Amino acid sequence: MILSAIVAVAHNNVIGLNGEMPWKKMRADLKFFKQKTTGKWCILGRKSYNALGNKVLPDRKFIVITRDKNFVSNDSVVVHDLESALNYPEIQSEEEVMVLGGGEIYKQALSSLNKIYLTQIHATFEGDAFFPEILNQNWLLGSADYHTSDEKNPHPYTFLVFDRK
Repeated sequence: MILSAIVAVAHNNVIGLNGEMPWKKMRADLKFFKQKTTGKWCILGRKSYNALGNKVLPDRKFIVITRDKNFVSNDSVVVHDLESALNYPEIQSEEEVMVLGGGEIYKQALSSLNKIYLTQIHATFEGDAFFPEILNQNWLLGSADYHTSDEKNPHPYTFLVFDRK
């Protein structure tokens, strides 16, 4: 199984503010996210699940990590730590499993990741959730695809794919 993270990050490593992305919708990033996650198991924290409307996105399966022992979900597997998510039997035969965040889940998963799909938003934002620093000695840049801003994407951005060395 390949464990991959997918994330959109501002220049200052901000990924969220008050449970939402601090930038206006970036249509290209949303399309990229859908393309990479559709048909896959996705691991995410409860706050990220809440930000997605407390529901599984179409054609995906969720494992929600929460410390709240009373949290239940009608459409997702609920676990209480990353290890339980990674050892969930149904994902063991999957080709790729996606980590969707948030900041604490990315931080916990970083050492287990094989790949990172990172959309670099070329702007700086105020935030309260951050993506952990990626140490270049651990990661190889596999591809970089730069795009300018347009009517559907208010900021320039680059799709980056990192593979663990």
